[in-house]
Amino acid sequence: MWRAALALAVFAAAYLAYAGFQDYRLGRELVMTNPDSIPSRPDLVAYANPIGKAAFQANCVSCHGADLRGSRQTGVPNLTDNIWLYDYGRVSDIERTVMYGIRSGLGKSHNVTDMPAIGLQKALSPDEIKDVIAFVLSLHKQKEDPAAVERGSNLFQDKGVCYDCHSRDATGIPDYGAPNLVDDDWLWGGDEATLYKSIYNGRHGRCPAWSGKLSSKTIRAVAVYLHSMSKESPESPTNRTADAVRKDASHG
Repeated sequence: MWRAALALAVFAAAYLAYAGFQDYRLGRELVMTNPDSIPSRPDLVAYANPIGKAAFQANCVSCHGADLRGSRQTGVPNLTDNIWLYDYGRVSDIERTVMYGIRSGLGKSHNVTDMPAIGLQKALSPDEIKDVIAFVLSLHKQKEDPAAVERGSNLFQDKGVCYDCHSRDATGIPDYGAPNLVDDDWLWGGDEATLYKSIYNGRHGRCPAWSGKLSSKTIRAVAVYLHSMSKESPESPTNRTADAVRKDASHG
């Protein structure tokens, strides 16, 4: 009996040592590997996802929700589609946001600009804001007063200076975190009342920086996990490209 017990103990110790070595090896490789090449490494993805999921559930669900779909009431983005406010959804892009945050106060956070309070600053009058909203809603094939749409388009491209962040074609600029106004993915909501509030009062969304709070391995694992989860079908309405939406509108 004692021999069997000894053999079992030796086996358990060897297994734990092997498991510890594998964890060390994969953890080191996860951190050392080019982040954008990790999705092509099933072994690293399989290793990272449980770590990233656990860290997400412990730290991020209070804002993004357990289903990762965020909230339009609080302007928290949906992380399950493949539409990204900043950059392009690569593992390295997600990792930077997780690490440094958005308007978190760190020098490397996303903080180039935010949505100004155009109404409060009296850059546009309430009627002019309504015209801009008519223009934006017209991009979604909603029937709006043609005269209001034309006025709104001119304001968007000139006096309102909306183009400076959202671009001339309203498809946004990921370097700034300026949302695409042509697709069907809304951070706060695409109804007239919400749009008016966004333009009049401005928006100043934040995401905390997790650098110094989570290890480099854990932050990398969260980025890999979120990249893995952001894989809705390309045919999903929320994932259609701006070019596809404009093409549909030109044939509408």
